[in-house]
Amino acid sequence: MNKRLLTLCCCLVLFTLFTSCSKDATTPNRQGGPGVEFYLLESFATADKSYQILESSVVTKETPLLTFADLINYNASTHTFKLSASGIEKVQKMPKSVYGVAFALKADGTVIYTGYFWPSYSSASCDWITIDPLMMTTGDSFSVNLGYPGLFAGMVIPDKRNDERLLEALRQHNKLIP
Repeated sequence: MNKRLLTLCCCLVLFTLFTSCSKDATTPNRQGGPGVEFYLLESFATADKSYQILESSVVTKETPLLTFADLINYNASTHTFKLSASGIEKVQKMPKSVYGVAFALKADGTVIYTGYFWPSYSSASCDWITIDPLMMTTGDSFSVNLGYPGLFAGMVIPDKRNDERLLEALRQHNKLIP
């Protein structure tokens, strides 16, 4: 009888442990989860004589700069993210540099593209994806651009701003404006 009781107790304890440790599939986690998040980069490498970030070298910070909750919507036609009040505050408080602050955009935990928060007062040009963090002072949105101050003749930047994985993650949560 004692063996049966002990076995039953062990099974009950294991059952409780397994059922209480389930992961909530709707909450983004530190490694990136469902939804879309912007991360600042811990480290990265660039292509020779370019600002192009080599995605295979990207190491993101542990926590996102902008969480999925900070992103109100994304307009796929204008490549513009609308942010919540807390998202605007985070962008305004982040460090700034005339040579940009590197970021990665993740959808469902996967890096979709990289770029730089590149302030419009910079006199340096950039041949990679850019976001002007100063736009937050004039509104609640920022646009994702190819190059700064724009594309020059002969400049080629892979355009992943409307990558299907990004659009699908936004579409699933009604945050996509086609």
